[in-house]
Amino acid sequence: MWIKPELRLVTTLFAVFVCSAISSAQGGWRQWDIHLRDGTTISANPLGINEKGMFTRSMSSTESGIERSRIAYLAAGRRELPGLPSEKFKEDVIVMLDGGKVIGAIKFREIKFSEGKYVQNGREQTLENVAYIIFKQTKKK
Repeated sequence: MWIKPELRLVTTLFAVFVCSAISSAQGGWRQWDIHLRDGTTISANPLGINEKGMFTRSMSSTESGIERSRIAYLAAGRRELPGLPSEKFKEDVIVMLDGGKVIGAIKFREIKFSEGKYVQNGREQTLENVAYIIFKQTKKK
């Protein structure tokens, strides 16, 4: 049975559209940049936290993770972010996309596929509107 060329074209275009929509839905998480205290920047795509509480930058199960004490700050992968605060903080700081700051110790509930929850000052929040997570510098032993 022969299919008309127009029908074949429509069918092919439909298949391409469906396949591209499925592939763009996978891995659609946002990127984060991990700025280490030694000046190195690492891209996390996606950002996560493993069972040891270490930050991960990929979906690899063999990745050991990065200790929080080695990280100066995390920056959300967006084109437009507010300016990174230049002052030194004695506590952790969350900088929101609107530029607002919340100061206080941060405890992460979970981070998976670059999204997750944290608790700061007794309030649970999501990473959705976070621009930067700045960690206080721990004292060296």
